[in-house]
Amino acid sequence: MQKDWLKDLLEWSPLFLVLLAGGALWLYSKWQLRKVDRSLKELWGSIIRKAESGDAYSQFQAGRMYQKGNGVSRDAVLADEWFHKALPGLNREANAGDRDAAFCLYECFREGLAVQKDDAKALLWLQRAAEQEEPEAMFALALEYREGGLVEKNDALFMHWLRKAAEEGDEADAQYLLGACYEHGNGVPQDLNLAREWYERAAGSLAFGAEDALERLKGS
Repeated sequence: MQKDWLKDLLEWSPLFLVLLAGGALWLYSKWQLRKVDRSLKELWGSIIRKAESGDAYSQFQAGRMYQKGNGVSRDAVLADEWFHKALPGLNREANAGDRDAAFCLYECFREGLAVQKDDAKALLWLQRAAEQEEPEAMFALALEYREGGLVEKNDALFMHWLRKAAEEGDEADAQYLLGACYEHGNGVPQDLNLAREWYERAAGSLAFGAEDALERLKGS
């Protein structure tokens, strides 16, 4: 009888351990999700408080959160209200030289947020923000030159603004794209060492796909 009990224990213990590990992983995942949810709520609360106090950039961010449903339920009406509240302050601050406000105005005119869509004005504000070295603006301007949206396609200017955005240090998507250009020789001579360097920087900035790209280059 004792041997049968021991045999049963040995047979079932691996399954028990798998179930125990799975349960622990589930509990850890739930704990992590609660942390993320709490962080998002704190971020949302901070943005709303600043928006209600009249901060134009926070008002624009509040509009984006309602527009996209980030941390709140998607609500097009509330999004539009916040975009309209933000517009006077964004205009004032952008004209005073604020690069973040200038980039927000680019997005407003590019997408028609609280204003009529106007490609000429969108380009004006995008160029102004990029010239003030706003990272997102430099990357967006690079993509405009690559795709030919607001401007005519221009490979040289695409690479110029892409490099500037990547070198800024925290524009992960620009770093990843520059790595891809070096990997495949698009717009620059192919250089796998430089590709690896930019993918590593992109991975450090948590760019999606950067780790996979580094794995791909390991055998090169």
